[in-house]
Amino acid sequence: MSQLNDFLVRIPDRPDVLATRISNVQAHMAGLKGLVESGTIVMSGPTLAEHPKTADAGLAINGSAWLVRANTEADVRAIVANDIYAKIGVWDLDNVTVTPFKCAVRKPL
Repeated sequence: MSQLNDFLVRIPDRPDVLATRISNVQAHMAGLKGLVESGTIVMSGPTLAEHPKTADAGLAINGSAWLVRANTEADVRAIVANDIYAKIGVWDLDNVTVTPFKCAVRKPL
C-alpha cells in the first residue's frame, strides 16, 4: 500500500476568465464531489486578490487553493489537469504550485 501525503496546491487563474469561471462553477463542483467524498481533496476554494470591503461586494477571485491527499506530486498534477477549469482554460497550468505539506490538525466543518 502506498503512503498518502498532503500537498498544498495553488492554481492561479489566467487573466480575464472570471465570467468563464462563474459560468462553469457547477460543473467544477460536481467534478470535485467524488474527490472530496473520498478524502483526496480535504479543502478547496477560490483565492482572492483581496477580501471584499462590503458584504454585497463581489469576490476578486484570482485562482484556487486545495489541500490534497495523494501519493505523489504527479498524482496531484493529474487531478488538477482533469478538472473542468483546467480543460476550458480558466487555470494557468504553467504556474501551478504543489508544495509538500504535513497537516497536523484536521477538523471537519
